[in-house]
Parts: sequence; structure tokens; C-alpha cells
Amino acid sequence: MREHDPRLDRIDCEDARRDLSLLVDLECDDACRSRLEHHLAGCATCREMFLSERRLKAKLSRSCCETAPSGLRERLMVEIRRTTVTTTDADGTTVVHRTTTVQRRDPT
Repeated sequence: MREHDPRLDRIDCEDARRDLSLLVDLECDDACRSRLEHHLAGCATCREMFLSERRLKAKLSRSCCETAPSGLRERLMVEIRRTTVTTTDADGTTVVHRTTTVQRRDPT
């Protein structure tokens, strides 16, 4: 007798539709992928939604080919590395500490 594979437990359309983007983006684990593929094999409506979402993602990928303005990447990296820590002292005073771990360099 074959052992039950919990990855193939039935899911309803609502659960499948909630997770379709994970499958489209290849961001789901094996169990999630197996459940979704099993559901899509038996549900034409959800399968069409999945295919539509996959076509839309492909179309967006092809059409989004503009380059960002020079310096934008560096400015974003500075902001990403900026740390903001908010603490509250015993007397209830809120203190905000900010540090930046990278500095902008002028190109020479």
C-alpha cells in the first residue's frame, strides 16, 4: 500500500488562488507546489487564472526594460543601509538614533 503524500492534500479554490503568485514566481516550497499543481490539474478555472498570471508576468518582464537614472542605485543603497533605532527611556522620552554605514563618494 502506498503511503499518503500530505503534499497532495486537496485545497479549495480560495487557497489555490491566494498562492498562485507563489507558483508563478517560483517562490513556493515543494509541498505548496505539489498541492497547487494537483489542484490546477483538476480545476480549469484556477488553471486559467494561473496561466493568465504567468502570461502577465512574462509580458511585464518583456516591457520593463528602462534603466534607472545614474546615481539612483547608490542613493538607494545609502538609504537601505541607514539604520533608525527608536528607544523609549524609563521616563517615557522617545529617542531616535540614526546611523549611516555607507558614505556617498563623488566620482572622480
